[in-house]
Amino acid sequence: MRPKNVTKENRRFIQGTIIINAPAASLNLGQDGIKRVYTKGQDGNQVGFSYLSGQFIKAKIKETLIENGEGLSKPEIIQESNKKNTPTSSCDPFKYMDDDLFGYMNVIESDKHKNPGTTRVAPFKISYFLGKEGDLQKDFAVKQNGASKDGKLTTMPLNDNNRYFASTSYSGCFSIDVNFAGRFFKGNTAGFKNLAEKFPIDGYKNLLETADEFEFVLKKDIRKERIQKLLKTFPYLSGGARLSTVFADLSPKFIILCVTNSGNHLFQEVSSIYEHFNVSALIEAVTDFRDNLKSDIYIALKNGFLDNKRKEILEAINQYNKQDKKGYKFIFNEDLSGIKNITDNFADNMVPKIFEIENI
Repeated sequence: MRPKNVTKENRRFIQGTIIINAPAASLNLGQDGIKRVYTKGQDGNQVGFSYLSGQFIKAKIKETLIENGEGLSKPEIIQESNKKNTPTSSCDPFKYMDDDLFGYMNVIESDKHKNPGTTRVAPFKISYFLGKEGDLQKDFAVKQNGASKDGKLTTMPLNDNNRYFASTSYSGCFSIDVNFAGRFFKGNTAGFKNLAEKFPIDGYKNLLETADEFEFVLKKDIRKERIQKLLKTFPYLSGGARLSTVFADLSPKFIILCVTNSGNHLFQEVSSIYEHFNVSALIEAVTDFRDNLKSDIYIALKNGFLDNKRKEILEAINQYNKQDKKGYKFIFNEDLSGIKNITDNFADNMVPKIFEIENI
């Protein structure tokens, strides 16, 4: 599906990479303990590492938005005779920013639903967050089972699956397709049948900047604000499994943000399952994709995390800024700190500039 009046000249993506530090955490527990992925390592042998799903990160973003007072889409179950009752969201992208940015799939065809039989490809896409090779540790603690035998309180060791916790950093990347944020379609194309024929669009006319029979675009101020709110959740992410016994912080310890005219992600290789940060990969990315950059590159590294890399990163990005005098620059604080400051700076200054573009 191609939105009207959108070409490469006004095509825009917000690209970002985040690293979360989890020196002792149990964030993605499954039935058999921490979920892991196995692949062939650099030496040809099989290696395993834990991961966080993109859906997990999205859930934490939603929790933060709710804490910030944002009203989000409400899960619904429509009762249909002779069919399995399937839960879905409200599927109202005009009213709810998460239905707009996170997308939806509504298999319910009942007229009881406001927007039945519709799907929306998410403008906000996020990768799996990958840990490091050999990132699991064992905790040999025991727990009290609360049972008394012969006047003594008995204890029961944790089983092997429950002993494990992750000691690693998790890295992942995300992309916001700005042109599709706040832009909704009618039609029968999979992923782009955002609105059912009987969807009550007339009730939202005051929110629309442009509209025709098939495409409806929200006012730029609404679209801009939704993206800004999403970006500003990152410094406050928290939560996970076993928080009563294994406290974990999900807020980013490294973040990089920029705007491009290409959906290809620039910074996927700056962190891998083998190393926490690769400075050469960062510089190579902005050099190779210089023609696709449409903004300065905002970067921050929290003090206390990867301090052994801080000097190397600062030298590399300062050198890049000196060499590329006419191009876009790295924007950062003097000591590279300030995750919240840099994120807010990007959201407050760069996002509004995107919406100054005609037909964005």
